[in-house]
Amino acid sequence: MPISDLIEKELTRAKNTAYRYLSFRPRSRAEIEAKLRDKEFDEAIVAAVLVDLVRLGYVNDEQFARAWARGRIRLRGFGRRRIGQELRSKGVAPEIIRESLAEVFGETSETETAMHVAEKKLRTMQHVEPEARKRRLAGLLERKGYAFEVIREVLNTIRKAK
Repeated sequence: MPISDLIEKELTRAKNTAYRYLSFRPRSRAEIEAKLRDKEFDEAIVAAVLVDLVRLGYVNDEQFARAWARGRIRLRGFGRRRIGQELRSKGVAPEIIRESLAEVFGETSETETAMHVAEKKLRTMQHVEPEARKRRLAGLLERKGYAFEVIREVLNTIRKAK
């Protein structure tokens, strides 16, 4: 078999691996690159596949970051810090993370999201002492990635409502 046929066959195998990986959920460029490297594809093959995926629009870190952030806010109630950490772990560039978070939290206030999370949790804590409830809410919001200022504002709002 000629070398060009072997290269073409390896390129097709790498593309199929990437397509299969993308079929589960959108991925960042770094995630796909790591997956192809784990499968021990040659660097030139990996680069060619990534160029092709970007050209076809299957990989776009800006769109990925915005979609990831919106999903984490809507489904998990995560804050800016937690989403930023997740995107960094997925290999998204810091400037893309900053832009995406600014855009997404421009649409939805981080304080409103934190308030929604806190109100939902409060429904399950009716019989808990007020101080313990406050500590638990603060801990929950901190784990979800909210800044201290946001947590303080939410706790003050809840205290005034009681």
